[in-house]
Amino acid sequence: MPSLPLLRAKATDLGLTLDETALERFEAYRALLIEWNERFNLTRVTEPDEIERRLFLDSLALAPLLARHRLASRVAGNLRLVDVGTGGGFPGLPLKIADPSIELTLIDATAKKIGFLQEAIRELGLDGVRAVHGRSEELAHDPAYRSAFDVVIARAVAKLPTLIELCMPFCGPRGWGIFPKGRDIAAEVVSTTNALKALRCKLIGVESPTLPELSGTTLVIIEQVGKPPKPYPRRAGLPAKSPL
Repeated sequence: MPSLPLLRAKATDLGLTLDETALERFEAYRALLIEWNERFNLTRVTEPDEIERRLFLDSLALAPLLARHRLASRVAGNLRLVDVGTGGGFPGLPLKIADPSIELTLIDATAKKIGFLQEAIRELGLDGVRAVHGRSEELAHDPAYRSAFDVVIARAVAKLPTLIELCMPFCGPRGWGIFPKGRDIAAEVVSTTNALKALRCKLIGVESPTLPELSGTTLVIIEQVGKPPKPYPRRAGLPAKSPL
């Protein structure tokens, strides 16, 4: 039986039911992370208990917001979710393991990380998930990806004005961007005014997960109100070097 006591204890608090298949996949995912991290830097979190708390549980903190978006936007069919700058698969892959109905796209600019994700997808036996190598500045202009998703997520990628430019063009009308951040983000939120206006978005809310184990996490929710203008995102590097 998989030894994941924290996930077992806290999943229901997040509105999730993790069956034995899901728990076995989380266990196998953790083992793959530890194994591959010996070859190259996937994550600085390497202790098994810390992987469970800081990577798996922290990712699942987004699940209640995905459920809320389904209700608010009346999503028909499977939720289309894109994880930008996913690295080792966070937060997208844990959300997919917990809810296999999600149609997940994982995007990262580092080929080695995409290689790991493709191996993880095979080893975990997941359907309805793809790992794409590329930069969001380019993929967000590709008709196959632009305005193609219900929700975009990104963890530890950039500050909010840059995230809005890099990520929100992936969302269709009424799509949400959900961005996990640290606790002290008031100044960062204030700095989003220009980016929100330029990308035709609005701030929905800034929330903290109810679980005490996640007291250091804040979730920022952005809605795509209008169609993002064609120039955005700007060419590679500019969103980070010259934030809106």
